[in-house]
Amino acid sequence: MQPFEILEHTADVALVAHGRELGELIANAAAGMLAVLYGGPPPEAQQVIEREVAADSPDLLLHHALRELLYLLEDEALSPVSVQVTAWRDSSVALRVGVVDRERAEPLLSTMMKAVTRHGLGITEENGWLTAQIVFDV
Repeated sequence: MQPFEILEHTADVALVAHGRELGELIANAAAGMLAVLYGGPPPEAQQVIEREVAADSPDLLLHHALRELLYLLEDEALSPVSVQVTAWRDSSVALRVGVVDRERAEPLLSTMMKAVTRHGLGITEENGWLTAQIVFDV
């Protein structure tokens, strides 16, 4: 099974991510988000930062983890280029994010995202795989 696939969507960009457990699902969704942002391979990371995100449910945890990546880009002028999930529970996830200065990444960004939406967000399980569809407002 592919870790993620980008879907056709009317006005936004959507993707479906898969994983055998929540940490893998979040990592694959983040990889899909970066693929949408860059439209190709991202640059090499200049530094690595650690982030922890908490939420009341697994689907909100997925949403908040992706929203944290967008926060780095918009509010901290750091462009995420890689994401590794280092630990997770049902209510929190620890991320190791490779970043570059936004100025360095800006020419490589193919899409600017406004938001990670909660539209239709939910995690389903089938045949040992977790699946989530995520819609990005672009």
